[in-house]
Amino acid sequence: MTVADRWARGLRLLGALGFAVLLGACGGGDEEPADAGTDTVYPAPNGPASTDRVIRQDYGGYQLTYDCTTHTALQYSYTLGFDNGTAARPTSFTLDPTLPAGCAQQNSASSYAGAIHPGYDRGHLVSSNHMDYNADYIQRANYMTNIVPQVATFNRNVWLDAENVAECYRDLAPVQVYGGVVYSDESNDWFLASHGIRTPEYFWKAIVTTDPATGAAKAIAWYIPNVEGLTALDPYLVSITELERLVGTDLVGITAPAAVKAMKPATSWPLPAGCNYT
Repeated sequence: MTVADRWARGLRLLGALGFAVLLGACGGGDEEPADAGTDTVYPAPNGPASTDRVIRQDYGGYQLTYDCTTHTALQYSYTLGFDNGTAARPTSFTLDPTLPAGCAQQNSASSYAGAIHPGYDRGHLVSSNHMDYNADYIQRANYMTNIVPQVATFNRNVWLDAENVAECYRDLAPVQVYGGVVYSDESNDWFLASHGIRTPEYFWKAIVTTDPATGAAKAIAWYIPNVEGLTALDPYLVSITELERLVGTDLVGITAPAAVKAMKPATSWPLPAGCNYT
């Protein structure tokens, strides 16, 4: 079976399962890039109506559920196609010019490392490398709406490992990526004064795709503490069902059969041989 045949079968199965496959977000397409800044106001997730303004913001290649009051994205989602992108990653971070009027964001695009507490990166939620198939999308991935304080060693190790799973499996079949952050402790909110954002306690990521050999749906997810010293992803494996209990079904935002949501591999998926991480 050719790569094209595997892709076609994967797309058909994802559609049959009811997943929101965003074909415009797949690499290699020649469609005109979507305008950034389309926003729909949603009620705040995980509970009754709130005074916080939570919006769904579309950046073309990815979407954010964003809290205008606390200046942070809560959830993101996007679909990846075969990796043939070469757009260069921007060398700087910028404030987001597309937020609607009255929706606040971080005070600064400067490094967290220069603030009062060392050891934190400007951590991407949506991986910049995943958006390299479109110059506009990769630029938007460096907006501060897509950035939160991330422990530097976490960012450069286990979080990168999770990003690489999506990066590699996208070459086998279309991949849907979901993720977000959880705030639960005020004691480490080092960057409220400098940037106006809290520090997440947990990051989560879920990947849904199809097995190229069988065409069956498969899923994997992690719930990872934003701390020093993590060396492996496996201790943080969860099913999507468990993730929904931890984060909230509405905020996780994955539509899939119960059997897919219940999947919890014994180990993180091994990276396919010959994967190009760039």
